[in-house]
Amino acid sequence: MSKVSSTNFKSNIREFSQLKKQMFEISQNSSVYEKLAYYIEKNYKHIIFMTAAEVAEAADVSQGSVSRFCSALGYRGYNEFLHNLQQFMREEITAPQRLQYTSHNKSIGNILNMEHKNIDELEAILNQPAYQKLINKIISARELVLVSARMSATILPYACYILNKIRNNVIAVTPDSPLWNTLELRDPKVTEILTIMFPRYPNVLINKLESLKELGFSISAVTDSIISPITKLSDPVITVPITTSSIFDIYSTPLLFLNLLLRDAANNIDGLDKRLDRLEKMEEKNNIYYRNGR
Repeated sequence: MSKVSSTNFKSNIREFSQLKKQMFEISQNSSVYEKLAYYIEKNYKHIIFMTAAEVAEAADVSQGSVSRFCSALGYRGYNEFLHNLQQFMREEITAPQRLQYTSHNKSIGNILNMEHKNIDELEAILNQPAYQKLINKIISARELVLVSARMSATILPYACYILNKIRNNVIAVTPDSPLWNTLELRDPKVTEILTIMFPRYPNVLINKLESLKELGFSISAVTDSIISPITKLSDPVITVPITTSSIFDIYSTPLLFLNLLLRDAANNIDGLDKRLDRLEKMEEKNNIYYRNGR
C-alpha cells in the first residue's frame, strides 16, 4: 500500500498497514471499536465513498462511536480519517470499482463537505515558499512548457489559455501531440517544464519527465501528495488536494488553485496592463465576442 504524508494530519499514520495495526490495538478493549475495525478492514475501498453516518449504520454502531474511533486513531474527526484513507486508496481503485461503490450512494453531501475542506486548505498552500518559487519560475522562464497526460491533462487547456494571455512562449504538450516526441530536443537552459499530475499516475508521463530530468530540464509540479512519483523529479512541488468520492476524481480545487496561481503571477509581470489592453483591442477588432445588438 502507499505511504502518505502526515503534514496536514494530526495523525502520524503514513501507511495503510500501520492504520490496520493501530485499529487492532485500539479495538482490544472495546467491542464497539472492534466492530468498526473489522468493518473498515473488510470494506475500506467502499468506505472512501461513505459518510460517517453511513459507516455507523453499516457497522451497527452510533455515529458518535465513529467519531471517537477516528479520534482514538489520532485524527481530528471522520473527515480527516476519510481524507487520509482516500490518499492510501486512490492510486489503486479502478473506475469499475468506483462505479460499483458510488451507485449505491446517491448522497452528494459527503462530496461537497470534502470539497469545502479541500478549498479551506488552499490558503496555507498559497503561503508556502514553494508557491512563490513557482510564481517566479512562471514569470522568468523564457519558454514555459505545460506537460500532462490522461485525466490530469484536462486541466492544461485552462492553464495554457490564461498563461498565453499574460505572457509569450507558452505551450501545452500531451502524449497525443507531435511535440511530445521532440520535447527532449528543446534547450533545457531556457525551458521550464510545468507538469500537472494527479492519480492514477500515468507511466507515460512519469517516463517522459524522467527523461527530461536526465537531460537537465528544470521541472515544477502540481500534484496531490508528497508521495506522488513526480516529487523526486521536481522543484518546486505544490500539493493540492483532490476529492475521490465520485466515479472520477474532482478537480475543482486544483482549478481554483491554478486560477489563484496565475492571478498572482500576472500581478508580478511588468507591463501586463499594456499587453492586456492591446489584446482587448485586437479582440474587439476581430469581433471575437458576442455583443447584444439591442
